[in-house]
Amino acid sequence: MRAAALAAITLLGIGSAALPAAAQDPNPAPPLDQEAQAKRRPRLYLTVFNNGYGGDTMPAEPARFEQLVTTLSSAGNFNAVMCTYSAERLEICKKHGIKMIVDLLGPEHHIYKNAKACEELCTRLRNDPTVAAYHLWSDRLGKQGAGRERDINNVHQWDPTHATYSGTYMNEGIRHLANSDLVSFYDFAWKRGIERNFPHLLGAWNQAKIHDNRLGRYVECDAGLPGKGNFNRSLFTQNTSIACGLRAVLWFIGSGQMNMQSLKFNEAGLDAAKVNAWLKPLWLEIPKLGLPTAIYATPVTKDFNDKPIIATGQPVYAPGLEGCAIPKEFWIQAVSGEFVMGVSKYDGTATDAIYLANLNAYAEQDVKLKLTKPVKAAIFSRETGQYAELKQTAGEIGFKLEPGGAALVRFE
Repeated sequence: MRAAALAAITLLGIGSAALPAAAQDPNPAPPLDQEAQAKRRPRLYLTVFNNGYGGDTMPAEPARFEQLVTTLSSAGNFNAVMCTYSAERLEICKKHGIKMIVDLLGPEHHIYKNAKACEELCTRLRNDPTVAAYHLWSDRLGKQGAGRERDINNVHQWDPTHATYSGTYMNEGIRHLANSDLVSFYDFAWKRGIERNFPHLLGAWNQAKIHDNRLGRYVECDAGLPGKGNFNRSLFTQNTSIACGLRAVLWFIGSGQMNMQSLKFNEAGLDAAKVNAWLKPLWLEIPKLGLPTAIYATPVTKDFNDKPIIATGQPVYAPGLEGCAIPKEFWIQAVSGEFVMGVSKYDGTATDAIYLANLNAYAEQDVKLKLTKPVKAAIFSRETGQYAELKQTAGEIGFKLEPGGAALVRFE
């Protein structure tokens, strides 16, 4: 991250504090098994339905749970459900091709209140293909950071084959989560201050870089008016997050998206289903990207809500992205368009890729990029699920970003 962005994050109190090594890592993990780490990363961009955690809030009867899973998969375009484990539920998820995020905060298998039962469960679930991850925490850390770091390390020992999802409020104590496979947070940015979106994303990204992990995020299902601007804002949240390394999203909360008695979606749930459908063609492609090695952004003339920004005579950047200008020596330069760009490699290869997300939730962007080294460029088509060559004219390529949308471009 560029120095100015790091400074901004430090001022907000969300970067790594300048503490002695022992204070930063009071429960050091065993030596990182990089091979196991790579294998346990989900091979699917996870869009997760949940109805809270720390207890059984899902339909208790297997038949109704199956009705829920069927609805989530067919009408909601969800590919994962977070819930308390049972053998019946796991079998239902397997039957319908939906992943399970196992909540380890319920009393039967509580991660630290019932550690023995939790260890037995995690050991039993090793290599189960229906399990995508374990949910360890999604709340304020307070003084519990060291304990949550311990829990992550324990689960990695008990089951080295499945990812850990551990989150905090905003970036509070997020340094304790750096060894989680999914370094996660929640802030419900459109409700609590959209100007915090990128500071928190960059703070999580900064922690994920320590162990080459990925990001998770708890997002609101009612970021805007349901059935209207809610879709735009929710799509914006996910696409800007993916550009920064997001690989799993939990929608808050099930009862806000559907009637948990009738199991029918309301307007907010239908908006979530629409966002899920937009991203569905990318579910298998996004996880192939490594954690961004750099995050760059263009100046903006409009804010996230498409309102003009008063000109100052100097370039204006979106809040939190002030230190992320594209360096003049970088081989990709912006000619037009307003976007944030995560720069990655395809995992295990030398192939470059960028994920560009529109910095405007309500207006299209006409993007043009100048390439200063000889490469072939291709853009991922959500319609075909394949890459399509981008023609170059004098070293320039161009494409459009829909409101709140994004593009994945590969270079060879």
